[in-house]
Amino acid sequence: MDKGYYSLGLLNARSLAGEHRHWMIPLRKGAQYEELRKLGKGDHLVKLKTSPQARKKWPGLGNEVTARLLTVTRKGKVCHLLTSMTDAMRFPGGEMADLYSHRWEIELGYREIKQTMQLSRLTLRSKKPELVEQELWGVLLAYNLVRYQMIKMAEHLKGYWPNQLSFSESCGMVGNAANLLI
Repeated sequence: MDKGYYSLGLLNARSLAGEHRHWMIPLRKGAQYEELRKLGKGDHLVKLKTSPQARKKWPGLGNEVTARLLTVTRKGKVCHLLTSMTDAMRFPGGEMADLYSHRWEIELGYREIKQTMQLSRLTLRSKKPELVEQELWGVLLAYNLVRYQMIKMAEHLKGYWPNQLSFSESCGMVGNAANLLI
């Protein structure tokens, strides 16, 4: 969904599936919307029209979906976020932007796992469901061990934070240290 290929039907269905189910995504480039009202600085309630194809695929979907459009600047870059969390009092815009930033950090962690630890392999090796689960837990454990070691390394490097260290280099160092133990 980050590439801007989202389905209003899917997003609407997700919101309707439960009381505390929401979504937040970047606004697709060139997306058409109508501003309903301003909720605050860089914070608007908008209406998005749904396509006939989407309404056919998602029978509960109406002609339009109401959403909230947040415009935030992070690290000098303007970002437009679309969300189902339309209550500005309950969900303050600044907190929403911070939440999205945290979500992005998680996304970067997934990328580190896939590209660095799994060497860009798209699939796991295991064939049986219980072994796939075991392999996933092993990958997550290894990822967190590398992250833990990055924290420990940063403590010894005055003036550095763990997120300033290279994950790839740290992964290699932890791997080399593990090989020495074998």
